[in-house]
Amino acid sequence: MRKQTFFIFFILCFLSQGKGQDLFPILGGQRAGTSVFTFLNIGVSARAVGMGESVVALNQDAASIYYNPAVIAQLGRSEISISQIKWPAEIDYDYFSFTHRFLKKHYLGINAGILHMKPMAETTEFYPDGTGNYFNFQDRFIGITYGSKMTDRFSFGFTIKHVAEDMADYKMSALLIDMGTFYWTGYKSLRFCASLCNFGGNVSPNGSYEKRILDQNSGMEIIEVSSFEKFSPPTQFRVGAAIDPISSDMQLLTLSIQLNHPVDNAEYIVTGVEYSYLKSLYIRAGHKFNKNEENMTFGLGIRVPVGPVKLNVDYGYANFDHLTDPRRFTLGISL
Repeated sequence: MRKQTFFIFFILCFLSQGKGQDLFPILGGQRAGTSVFTFLNIGVSARAVGMGESVVALNQDAASIYYNPAVIAQLGRSEISISQIKWPAEIDYDYFSFTHRFLKKHYLGINAGILHMKPMAETTEFYPDGTGNYFNFQDRFIGITYGSKMTDRFSFGFTIKHVAEDMADYKMSALLIDMGTFYWTGYKSLRFCASLCNFGGNVSPNGSYEKRILDQNSGMEIIEVSSFEKFSPPTQFRVGAAIDPISSDMQLLTLSIQLNHPVDNAEYIVTGVEYSYLKSLYIRAGHKFNKNEENMTFGLGIRVPVGPVKLNVDYGYANFDHLTDPRRFTLGISL
């Protein structure tokens, strides 16, 4: 079992180095803005965001498969998670996920997200105040997750998802893969996990664009039709660990630490803590090191039994240095 675990972990590391995506690139911060479908970097779970998204090693709820598909095999009950994110500039992001065990050690899940905004006014160099026309911008994805618990300590999972973006008349889409592992070390409650998300080929919008250039021979301006350049998706490798130093019927304290390696930015470390009282009231905090724009996160949650199901309501806050702080609300149902 240990050999299998390290083999899968090695595969994740190898894939994270593919397509020029080195595991530890030099001056990684200079690669900011070099990927497409960047909305996939937005945290979708209020509970996860409250802990700084240091959750690759935590089996919290259905939304956890967004960070590590292997978590699906660590959920004891069928789970539903619905999130609404109020992003800066009046942008909304809605997320849904559902997980279910269909055989003894086999699990299936589905998740989807859509980032959208109000129609934008079209402007040109001759009509800077608007032409009277409007266009839409939308990002979305839908994924299917499979996971299996190979032993009582080890599980793995993967997600295949279709990602698409529409902006006016330009469209692009791609199939991406997430994969991950979840391993209980056997030392108290320590678990060690890794995931590789948004892995796939380079993508560019369909169609072409016109570019005005000056002809050196005639001195006249000519129009050149060019195709859009291809860019990689926002692949991200995560590896982390978590432990519960306090675990009783009344109190539970969880600590986590995680290393994130995005292909379009520098590596950074995140830490998180969650305290729960009577498994009903939750207080969370997190910190991101070497992360531009945001560093501190906080969160609150309540868990209430309603008949045969359990209802979770969570709020997550992350501070932004230059933009309006986003707001996240998540409604979870354990069936």
